[in-house]
Amino acid sequence: MAKNKLNVEFSYDFVLLGIISPLKEYKLAWKINKCLEINLVKEVDVEIEFFNQSDLVISNFLYQTENSEFRLLKNKSVSSNSRANVYLLPELQSFDYVVMVSGFEDTFSIDTVKSELQAIPGVQYIKLFDVESLKSRENLIF
Repeated sequence: MAKNKLNVEFSYDFVLLGIISPLKEYKLAWKINKCLEINLVKEVDVEIEFFNQSDLVISNFLYQTENSEFRLLKNKSVSSNSRANVYLLPELQSFDYVVMVSGFEDTFSIDTVKSELQAIPGVQYIKLFDVESLKSRENLIF
């Protein structure tokens, strides 16, 4: 019997920023709202189930317009039922938060967003990542 294999190519049409900050996610979301004059709102936590690993429960804040989306995600799982630390993007363990930005090219550039976020008190470091180079980039599709 012949086997068929389904190959799916995903389009990563967003910009990814990593943030190192000791701030709690609600406090960081509030500061981002004030800084960028947007309205990040707490959404239902993102739950990702794996076959052979612990499940992920990721804190999720979202600001969405008709053509754009700004999402703040905590990189470390908030579920306390696993013994080991589980990360949304394991290769970025040193980053506390991940920001996904798409569709804001008309409003402001990603360099502006990066510099504005860097100016927030409590944000220690921000880095722009190439999504295609990340090994666990499929975790960002939900």
